[in-house]
Amino acid sequence: MIKLKDLLMEDWIDDKWYPAHTRKTLDWVLMRRSIPIYPKKMEKIIGKIPITAFHVTTLNHLNNVTRLLGSKKSMSTFTRAGKDSQLAKAKGIQTEGGVVFWIEGLLLARKYIDMQSEPDKTGRRWISSNIVFGDSNKVFYAAKRKKIPDRDEWRDFEWETKDKMMEKFGTTADNIKEYEAAVKEILNKKANEIIVDYINLTNNLLTKHKKLVQKNIATPSRKGSVWWNEILIYDAKIKEIFVMSRASKKDLEWGDSKQKKALERLISTATGNNPITIGTPAKYRKWYIDRKGKFDD
Repeated sequence: MIKLKDLLMEDWIDDKWYPAHTRKTLDWVLMRRSIPIYPKKMEKIIGKIPITAFHVTTLNHLNNVTRLLGSKKSMSTFTRAGKDSQLAKAKGIQTEGGVVFWIEGLLLARKYIDMQSEPDKTGRRWISSNIVFGDSNKVFYAAKRKKIPDRDEWRDFEWETKDKMMEKFGTTADNIKEYEAAVKEILNKKANEIIVDYINLTNNLLTKHKKLVQKNIATPSRKGSVWWNEILIYDAKIKEIFVMSRASKKDLEWGDSKQKKALERLISTATGNNPITIGTPAKYRKWYIDRKGKFDD
């Protein structure tokens, strides 16, 4: 019998069967190389550590900042930047930048380099096992022992499920909805099970290697970088805001723009002595250094 798998080969798991948040999380789980961290777990490992840092964005993304303030969802910030990096010029990593927030919050994790962490929809941050444990294989082999599938094993399970449901419901147009509903139910139930298993596994590893975690992603470092450090914080609050003149002239001098209203709302929450400063790159560098930011050669 010709199987569905033989008719159409895929490079990766099929997006159509999963909600977006499950799809991305499943991707990390099947790679078996990353650790999901979140405040409740990290508070047990490192405690509640107050910290101030900087976050760069653009006027078009102010609502993203608003959604993170005062929540358990983490914000990626920095306190050191290479003097020639984009952050040293108030430019964003993935945006044109122009708006810099001086933030206070609680520490989730930090490293003298960019950890390349990624958030998921629940607020967890996924970080490489190599960053967290200093060992890229620690999670991989632990997950393998727990029989958490890798990419190939999951893809095989997908195809087996689709083949079985195809045999059960047939290939007629009248039955396609029942077929797809059955496949989604089976795949998502199994996906949720292995996601829970993986998170439990990595939480146990974080606890077991508590001192290593404290050393690797909680202890301040004197090292600098030509790029920037990364500090993940949560329960964030705004102290002050700096807006580059170039951004102000482009978007804020046109009356009641959406950007202006969003910025005014954020200014109203600032707790520092000078809630808003607008200026040139030179003025920004002084503002940044005055607030204990560092530029590295």
